[in-house]
Amino acid sequence: MTTDHRLRAAVHELVEAIPVPAVAPPAMPLTSRRSWRPLVVAAAVVVLLLAVGLVRLPAAPSAPAAGPATLPRVFADHSYLTANVSAAPAGPAIAIYGYGQGDMPYQTPQLIAVGMDGRTYREIDIASKRGRPAEADALKSPPAPALLSPDGSRVAVADDRGPANDVAIVDLTTGRTRSHPVPAGSAVQLLAWSPDSMRLAYAVAPYRADGHGDPRPALAADGELTLLDLATGGTSTVAGQRGVLDAAFSPDGRTLAVQVGPELRLLNDGGGSTVVALPAGHRLGGPAAWSPDGSRLALFRVAMGSPSSAAGYWAPAGLAVLDLPTGRSAPIDTYATEILGWQGADLLASDSLTIVSVPPTGPARLLARFQPGDDHWINAVQLATARTGDLQVRDTGVDRGPWPWWLRVLTAGGLLLAGGVVFMALRRRRARRS
Repeated sequence: MTTDHRLRAAVHELVEAIPVPAVAPPAMPLTSRRSWRPLVVAAAVVVLLLAVGLVRLPAAPSAPAAGPATLPRVFADHSYLTANVSAAPAGPAIAIYGYGQGDMPYQTPQLIAVGMDGRTYREIDIASKRGRPAEADALKSPPAPALLSPDGSRVAVADDRGPANDVAIVDLTTGRTRSHPVPAGSAVQLLAWSPDSMRLAYAVAPYRADGHGDPRPALAADGELTLLDLATGGTSTVAGQRGVLDAAFSPDGRTLAVQVGPELRLLNDGGGSTVVALPAGHRLGGPAAWSPDGSRLALFRVAMGSPSSAAGYWAPAGLAVLDLPTGRSAPIDTYATEILGWQGADLLASDSLTIVSVPPTGPARLLARFQPGDDHWINAVQLATARTGDLQVRDTGVDRGPWPWWLRVLTAGGLLLAGGVVFMALRRRRARRS
């Protein structure tokens, strides 16, 4: 190697000693020698801008999911790398679920939407932010109350503690949020979507917390039934329905079942009302309670010794189904306590660790499970009820979307630093060779 170097140096000196007329240096060699530098600089700037998010490539429009929706057999675990719906919308969701906050510092609650493909995950960031505790020492906190529309296209987000003063409707296809105001200082309880996903029922009451900071007793006593029409943006209060605890629309959207204290009322769109007798210790099973054929209502069985449901405090001990034509009810064989919807005659339910399908008779069948992880818990599990009829369950991958901005900044900084090191090393190597 030393001999070669010396030979090259001698040839170089010999060439330099030959007299050459002074002429302007050729343009091509200079360009070929230095043209890569502007390209490298431009590429570095583009990488940095894309990483920081100042420049965004056009997003492909989200097409409606064709065919049956997919439910993941195992839901993705907790991750702060999940992209936000507001920044990277991924289209309608088959499910939403919440990660409650644990006892460790710097943890935050998350509400996650799972796409119709069963593999696309996005954080509903407005629900996560509203669910974070206002006080630094109040660590435990779930996401804000939310309700997935039957077609999976929207999520309603409220605030049962009062500060937000609105009901937010998040469009999962565009990522945009539309705010619908409520009276200042109100607590809001989301109740039910209509089957066409165009009307939302909720209860509103002046925010008044009990000794534990819980607004449920005030909602149970004074919550007024309110209907929001998304087509017009208008709201209306349903007279005579104060203290609504739960609600569910009938499959045709013409009747709204509401639980008012111990009473179950069926409100029709003509203004009429019918009271349905409930068995003792039972209450309406929430927004997904009504069966697709309209003949049955799923019920919660209230635990023995549970505080008064009329005061907003109660605990479920199991589920039952009420046959409306006969008025008879029967318990179903499951430990699940959350009603998610129906698949034909089978009830879909959750115990916050699994999703099960429960036939009218016989034991529940496992469909999917969650991964709470350390120091987290699962809550607010919901399904897009209009898409559960032909729902498929299968193993899927996990697509969390683009990285968050802070990670993109760190990655861009690392790439630029590595590029600078490589550039300096190449420059020194060329200098040594010359």
